[in-house]
Amino acid sequence: MNSSGLYFSSKTKKGLLKSYFECRQHFNPSGKTIEIGIAGDAPGPTQLQIDFFKSIKDNYFQVSKSIILLLEDEFGNWKEGFKIENFQKEFEPVYLRLPRCESKAIAWEIAFESDHDRNHTFTITMSDFEAKEILIDG
Repeated sequence: MNSSGLYFSSKTKKGLLKSYFECRQHFNPSGKTIEIGIAGDAPGPTQLQIDFFKSIKDNYFQVSKSIILLLEDEFGNWKEGFKIENFQKEFEPVYLRLPRCESKAIAWEIAFESDHDRNHTFTITMSDFEAKEILIDG
């Protein structure tokens, strides 16, 4: 991540100041550009956040394995016997949200679109590289 293309904004939610950056960046694992939201202050993303983003890219295979299990389980509720054959082709990452990365287990989100259901976005809440929850929105 570099500072080019970063947009800084401050939002108030229930009286708390929530500052963050938004940008679009090439995401090597998918070969496409994704949107990224990064919690932070005016100086920009911290080295911890930059390093964690790099580790997501470097460990995307491990991240994907955890996500596949959660997606297959959830999709199985809609389509009996659903199986992901090629995760990279079937699920396209479109958004990534990074926290400040100050806690030991880093909770972050990654959202996907899929040809399996173009009317919904699949947002996965992660703890480090383990998928914890899924939100299907659409």
